[in-house]
Amino acid sequence: MDGRKMEAKIPYNKIIIVVSLLVNIILATEAVVLHFENKNLEGQISVLVYQNENLTRRLHVLLRDYNLTVNQLAYYKSQAEYFSKLLSARSATEGLVGNATVNIVAVRTVERGPFEAYYEGVTMKATVELRRGSGKILVNTQPRVGISLQDSVRTASMVAENFTGIELGRTDILVTVISEGEVDVVDGPSAGAAITVAIIASVKGEFINESVFITGTINPDGTIGQVGGIPEKALAAAKMGAREFLVPRGQSIITIWKEERTKIGPLIIINYKPYNIDLKEYLRQQGYNVKVIEVEKISEAYELMVIV
Repeated sequence: MDGRKMEAKIPYNKIIIVVSLLVNIILATEAVVLHFENKNLEGQISVLVYQNENLTRRLHVLLRDYNLTVNQLAYYKSQAEYFSKLLSARSATEGLVGNATVNIVAVRTVERGPFEAYYEGVTMKATVELRRGSGKILVNTQPRVGISLQDSVRTASMVAENFTGIELGRTDILVTVISEGEVDVVDGPSAGAAITVAIIASVKGEFINESVFITGTINPDGTIGQVGGIPEKALAAAKMGAREFLVPRGQSIITIWKEERTKIGPLIIINYKPYNIDLKEYLRQQGYNVKVIEVEKISEAYELMVIV
C-alpha cells in the first residue's frame, strides 16, 4: 500500500513544479515589461522637467519685458499729452554753440537659446553738441545702436530752456550715442534725464563728472520718471567705475528674482520669486562700493553731476 501511495504522489508533485515554473516565468516577463515601461516613463519625466524649466525661464523673461513696456508706455503717454497741448514753440534771437558728454546706461536682451534669455546692462557715451541753426533735433549713433531718443531729446531741450532761462529755438541739438559695439537696447527713454543734464551743461559751458551715472526718463515739468532694469544698469555702471548712481525717486529699493527649485517625486518645479533689496547693498554683494542717490527733479541731478 505504501508503494502505491508514493507512486500516486509523484505525478501531483510534478504538476506543482510545472505550475510553479510557469508562474515564475510569467512574473519574470512582467518584471521585464515593467522595467522597460519604468525606463520609458523616466525618459518622459526628464523631457517634461526640461520643458518646464525652459517655459519657466521664458515666462520670467516675458514678465520683465512686460514691466519695461509698461514704463515706456507711461512715458510716451505723458509726452503725447504734453505736446498735444503745446500750441506754439518758443523762439530765440540767437543760436548757441557748446558741447558736453555724459554717461548713459540701458539694458539689452541676451538670448541663450529658443526658450531662455536674460537682461544685461550696457553703458554708452552720449555727446551733445549745440550749433546755431533753426531748432533741429538730430540723433546719431556710432556704431548702429538700437535706441530711440528723438522724443526724449525734444523734451530734454524744453526742460533745459526752463532750467537755464535760455531759449534754443535757433539752436540745433546734435546728440551722438557712442557704443563699443552694435547693440539693441530696450528702454531708450531712460536716457532722457542724462541727455537733459548734458544739454544744460552745454548751454552753461560746464563739465559732467564721469564717475556719476544716472537713469531716468525726463518729463516736461522737469521731474525724473521711473524706469525698468535698475539692477542691470547699476551693475553695468559699477563695472565702468561709477562712484555714484542716481535713480528716480522710490527706486533705490529694487526687486530681484531668485530661482527656487521644489522637488516633487521625480519632478523638479522651478519658480522665480521676487525679493526686495536696497540697490547699494545689492551692488556691495556683487563686490562694488557705489553710492546710490534718489533724485526727483532735474535740478537735483544736475547739482550732483556737474563738476564744480
